[in-house]
Amino acid sequence: MDPKRTVARNTLFLLAAAIFTNLAAFVWNVYLARYLGAAGFGVLSAALALTGVFSILADLGTGTYLTREIARDPERAPELAGKGLGNRLILSLIVLVLVFLFPLTGIYRGAAAAVVMFIAGYMLVSSFGSFFNSIFQGFQRMEYQTIWNILNSLFILAGVLLVVWLGGDVVSVAIAYLIAAILSLTYSILIFRKRFFTPRISSDLNMLRESLPFGITSVFSLIYFWIDSVMLSLMKGDVSVGLYSAPYRLLTVIASFYSVYLLAVFPVMSRFYVESSESLRFTYRRSIKYLIMIAIPLISIVFFLTPDIIRIIYSEEYLRSVPALQVLILASAFMFINGVTSNLLGSADRQVTVTRITGLGALFNVAVNLLLIPGFNFMGASAATVLTELLMTALFLRTVTCMGYAGPGDLKGAWRLAAASVISLPTLLIPVNPPIRAMVFLIVYTAGLFIFRAVDDVDIQIMRSLLGK
Repeated sequence: MDPKRTVARNTLFLLAAAIFTNLAAFVWNVYLARYLGAAGFGVLSAALALTGVFSILADLGTGTYLTREIARDPERAPELAGKGLGNRLILSLIVLVLVFLFPLTGIYRGAAAAVVMFIAGYMLVSSFGSFFNSIFQGFQRMEYQTIWNILNSLFILAGVLLVVWLGGDVVSVAIAYLIAAILSLTYSILIFRKRFFTPRISSDLNMLRESLPFGITSVFSLIYFWIDSVMLSLMKGDVSVGLYSAPYRLLTVIASFYSVYLLAVFPVMSRFYVESSESLRFTYRRSIKYLIMIAIPLISIVFFLTPDIIRIIYSEEYLRSVPALQVLILASAFMFINGVTSNLLGSADRQVTVTRITGLGALFNVAVNLLLIPGFNFMGASAATVLTELLMTALFLRTVTCMGYAGPGDLKGAWRLAAASVISLPTLLIPVNPPIRAMVFLIVYTAGLFIFRAVDDVDIQIMRSLLGK
């Protein structure tokens, strides 16, 4: 299949899953935020942030490594899957011991400790579902990953609604998360054995050494994405975590949509690296352009309509989060650039470079949070997120420019995007209902893209190719 159509097909599959999963997550997060209150919601958010490291330790980058290697050479898939599964089982046993030892630290007590334990179990079981998804991704059969995502979200939603209906507490919510992960993993095992093959379990330390940079990168990413919630919990309390988590969850929803494209394009980039450097360069540059083209209206709409968004999605209780969301949404443009650039470097065997940049970003994030949270509470955490993404963007772009995949010439058409933005921004100030303002903005912005030729002949050719013309 034409690589452009492959990416488009898989993007559509994953987009369908993202729409459903985010809609489901929107429902259960709104229910939980209102039902548990800022304090209870903060406990759950802190547990999800803290225990995310367990799923990363159980993976150590093997998922990304498997995707890349299977995309390059599908014939090796049975061998790679068997070794990857064996490594995953060993790592999971180690993590399981750490989970049982965690309460001894005394950091969390009572109900909070129970929530951390059950959410850790949820993260660990989910990591096995992600293992099978990485193989689906390597084969570029995203429809199976799509079904897994939908089922997982459906199970969580059903569990949360049941807990609310029965009047359960935050511990019951954590148990519902764990049960959902078990049911989703059952689907992955059944579909993999039926549609692909049954792996012969083995182990391979060389695979762990090759995949370790991907794993360390994931740890660093987890730190700078979630450490702010943990630090807020310890320094300012659960209410601050809840007020910060409300807008931050919206940012993660946005990130999940752009990650759909990253998941679809990564196997294609991996194959292009060994087949055509020029195709890889073209794919990267166009990806950056399209993601920025999407980021501009996204940031504009959320920034200007933040009070209405917070009021509608959560409640009046969370209106103090408005400035935090207005700051956090600025990070999305940098996140888009960083995501596709790290994809490029990972596909080009430069995963160690990604690890170094991400590690520096994590250290920077912790330092800025320590500096800003005491004086500015969750607004300090919001600013730290934006500054971290900006720093990493500068480092990533410097790296790919030195490799020849980007350069100053890529900015020559930036004024066209800027012009389309400028003529459309005033529409967000029209005194009408927020949805109408957003719709008018999108219409004017889209027209501006064509008027100022931000959408060029190459883009039109790509569209025609996707439509089979």
